[in-house]
Amino acid sequence: MKLSEITFPLLIVFVIVLYGSQALMGDFSQAYNQKVSIAPALIQGDLGSEESIKDATIQKTYIVSAIELLGTSIKGSDSATKRVIAYSFGETDLRYHFKLKSGDFVPTTLDLSTNFLYNYSYIINTPSKLAHNIKADFTLGDQFSDGLAGAFAKGTMYIFLIWDVLHAITGLILAVVMLICGSISGLLFHPIQSVINLLPTIWNILTTTWHALANLFNLFH
Repeated sequence: MKLSEITFPLLIVFVIVLYGSQALMGDFSQAYNQKVSIAPALIQGDLGSEESIKDATIQKTYIVSAIELLGTSIKGSDSATKRVIAYSFGETDLRYHFKLKSGDFVPTTLDLSTNFLYNYSYIINTPSKLAHNIKADFTLGDQFSDGLAGAFAKGTMYIFLIWDVLHAITGLILAVVMLICGSISGLLFHPIQSVINLLPTIWNILTTTWHALANLFNLFH
């Protein structure tokens, strides 16, 4: 039996369980999305402090939150902005994004280089993102469960934990597939930007690899 014959049926099952449960538990899903959006920043410390605002991880988290919470479109972004968006999402957001809240499809909005950067960054940073989100579940879970009602309210951290793991598994599988498919799509839709971003993206790949290790060790701060 081929690996793909096992992987893709499992992916379908995980996607149904993940998004089906989040759809049925609307209030919990909204609280979870808030948690997962700012978990990397919360781990760093006080969001309002001057040092935190200057922190690169915090700045990336703000970018992701602005795009996701406000539904900001990135279709008209220039080459440099797309690189920043690609590694910001890849490094800080545990959820894999095929489509943004604005309606923009990531594979057709990013070019070849930034599609590759996003998917590579997502893959390499998943261990640190998952670890930080799990830490946030157990250290900050009560803050996100305030106002939630029902039998599951006291088990918020465990529900979040299950969703974290499912997002990591489904995200990794999708990122591996889209590493190639997304890049091809980006080349077809944005051939000029694909070339412009090629060399700068190589540097971004090196830095996001370093951040994957650094952010993992930041877990113990």
